[in-house]
This record gives sequence, C-alpha cells and structure tokens, in this order.
Amino acid sequence: MNTPNLEEQTIQEAAVDTLSNADQIVSDSIFIKIQEHFRRILFKDILYIEASGSYCNVYLQGGSKVTVAYTLTDTMQHLSNSLFIRVHRSFIVNIKHITAYIGNIFYVGEHVIPIGRQYKKEALSHLNILGMIS
Repeated sequence: MNTPNLEEQTIQEAAVDTLSNADQIVSDSIFIKIQEHFRRILFKDILYIEASGSYCNVYLQGGSKVTVAYTLTDTMQHLSNSLFIRVHRSFIVNIKHITAYIGNIFYVGEHVIPIGRQYKKEALSHLNILGMIS
C-alpha cells in the first residue's frame, strides 16, 4: 500500500486551501489600475458603473469613484453575472445595492439609475418581485 504520510497530507490540504482562497479572490473582486498600481475592489463595494464615452466610472460605497479606460461592454465581461446586470446602454448596477424600483428607474441609495426599454425585462428577471409588474 502506498499511503501518504501525515506531512504530505498537510501539504496537500494547504495547497487545496490556497487554491480555493485564490478562486474566492477571483470570484469576489476585480483589480483596477489606478495610476501606477492595481487596486483590488470587492464586488460588494461597487454600487453601479456608468459609461462615459470609451471610459467607465465605477461608483463605490463611501462615495468614491474610479475611472477605467474600458467600455461598458468590456467592463461587464470582468464582473460577476450573478451580481451585476446591464440596465441601460450606459449603466450596470449591482443588484445587491438596488433599494427601490419605480417605473423605469432603479434607485441605488440616493442615485437614480434609468432602465432602458430593451434591458427592462431581463433586469427585472434578476429581482425577487412580489406583486404586479406594469
């Protein structure tokens, strides 16, 4: 029988733990270049993202904003599909931060985010809504 000793098992378990932690870092955050360094931003801290030409403004909890040199479509490819939804040709929102929905508007705290006609049905399908939808 070829059974690994206790030390080998501990090393293997540590390697598995390290890999699962790395997966979590990749799945719960994004690194954004700010001047000369890359800053890790947790998905949960992103409120919404607004297109501004070929740039995007990423609005964060606490009132700060980060501008990236990518289009909204390119930025969306780096985000979690389960947390972020495209709601307008110029906006992506974090569904965890939507505080209200009225007509063609999402509220993210005090911020008013328009819902585009072509995005509305898909955007609303990600929300757990009880009641009539008009």
